[in-house]
Amino acid sequence: MHADDSLSFRSYGCTGHGHRHAHVQLVLPLHGMLELEVEGRGGWLDPQRAAFVAPGALHVQQAQGRNRFLIVDCDASRLDDAQLETGRQRPFFVLPPAARHLLAYVEQAAEGRAQLAPALTRKVLPLLLDAVLAQGRQRRDGRLQRLCERIRLAPGQDWSLARMANEAGLGLTALHAAFRRELDCSPVQWLQRQRLEWAKQRIAEGLLPLARIAQQAGYSDQSALTRAMRRELGITPGRYRRQLQA
Repeated sequence: MHADDSLSFRSYGCTGHGHRHAHVQLVLPLHGMLELEVEGRGGWLDPQRAAFVAPGALHVQQAQGRNRFLIVDCDASRLDDAQLETGRQRPFFVLPPAARHLLAYVEQAAEGRAQLAPALTRKVLPLLLDAVLAQGRQRRDGRLQRLCERIRLAPGQDWSLARMANEAGLGLTALHAAFRRELDCSPVQWLQRQRLEWAKQRIAEGLLPLARIAQQAGYSDQSALTRAMRRELGITPGRYRRQLQA
């Protein structure tokens, strides 16, 4: 195992500073959201979206609310030239289903520790790199990626299945197949996650009333948002905000 190789768990706050490092870093989502800028290109990380930080790339991050990410640091020699170039050109990418399943295993195996033991890191790191970087070797459906980006920008809009299919240029059956293949969920399930993550971010900011957040996130009313947060987090929006502001 290279000296730079490590798997660690981190949570981020609302302030960050720009920095660089000589190794490759993968920022892989477990819970919550993170705003990350890599060489002037910004994007949001969420439970479906990860980031690749190339060696020497200037990057800065900030987050609000509870969050937890697996940080993979590894020597650049573990990747081939094509993978490194893909990471430089496209620092943000959808996490493949196989990688998400492996992440769940790694989090459970860590048993609450801040860093994975070296022996387990040696076993898991090659599998994790292969699962994550498979996105660079496979031709992913650009139509689905563009649709997902539009939804992330405005998840509260009326995203019916017909509209999703139309904007992606896919039939309904093909739309469902693409979501299952690349995101391991249905279009409706993915949309619900985006709405809830967007609402959690606005709640954490503390600028809007909860009823307004629910409406803008696409929920019928504040009660619908409350039910969604209870199912996902076991907590109400009001209590979630109070905990963050405590």
